[in-house]
Amino acid sequence: MNRGNTSSLIALAPVLLVALTLAAVAARAGEERVSTFKPFERGDIFVAATIMDHPADDHMGTGRIFQYDAELNLKGILYTQGTTHKIGGLNFAPDGTLWAFAQGQPAVVEIGSDGAQKPLRKFSGRSLSSVTFGADGSLYFGEHLQGANTRIPTNTTVFNLLPGRGVIGDGNVFRFTAEAELLKEYHTDTHGGVAGIHGVTSTVLTDGDARMVYISETGNRVMQYDLVNDRQLPDLRVFDNDENVFMVLTLMLMLDGSLLVSTGNGLVILHQDSGETLRYYDMGSPGWAASGPTVDGEGIIAGNFFTGEVVIIDRESGEIVRSSNIGQRNSLSGVAQYPG
Repeated sequence: MNRGNTSSLIALAPVLLVALTLAAVAARAGEERVSTFKPFERGDIFVAATIMDHPADDHMGTGRIFQYDAELNLKGILYTQGTTHKIGGLNFAPDGTLWAFAQGQPAVVEIGSDGAQKPLRKFSGRSLSSVTFGADGSLYFGEHLQGANTRIPTNTTVFNLLPGRGVIGDGNVFRFTAEAELLKEYHTDTHGGVAGIHGVTSTVLTDGDARMVYISETGNRVMQYDLVNDRQLPDLRVFDNDENVFMVLTLMLMLDGSLLVSTGNGLVILHQDSGETLRYYDMGSPGWAASGPTVDGEGIIAGNFFTGEVVIIDRESGEIVRSSNIGQRNSLSGVAQYPG
């Protein structure tokens, strides 16, 4: 073997080592990671808890969702098939299907109430991030990414440009039929978040499907769009110089029609029409980036991205009444409770 070939092999050694390591991890995962989801029961709590096991990309990993009962006792685990990136955006459809998103891939995951993952469907090559369900069966998706930055200083992941475009996304809202046929693209305004890459990351459909309320993750605006007249509306709320809310991370609809916003350090409940603050919950630590209502309307489920903690909060007192932990840091990216 000549010196040139030897030098090439030496240069390739780190790449080959990573490839062999990943192959070994994948082989072990195939043997050890068996999905144990049970058929859904009313009150079951689901937590997105991706195993962040890629050595060079902090948004890639083995998709995983935990299934707990209403008391946060573990019932089962689903390892998502066909996904390569962190799972988030959990939400239940009216028919009981659990939806989730691997925004960085991108991929849309659907899990039936029997506990089995459905075959992946191709809705779009864009980074869809959340879904809300129209009364006529329409599916409204928010586009997670926007702008031209393929990298940001705080992450090792690389975002893909749209084919033939110089952007990673437009941050728009898309309306599909239940059969995955595109009906309409709404050109929504966005904040971008602190890194300028976030588009429409959480959505709530209101006013008889006439208005979409939404946020850009790590921004400070709660925005809204008139779907009937296809026009941007004035912001519902802007958190400027608010001593409690420095950013918005997720948005969910409470059973009474109010809006629940995760803010990192806490949770805030807003009036759906005025944007007025109805209640603030100080969680006492950073990282609270996922939340949703309990099915009885009396509590809030919240998850901490940094620590992996998931808790149930009494809505009236603000006290934590149940807690658990997924056992992994920098992973928890969605919570939802099955309404039955």
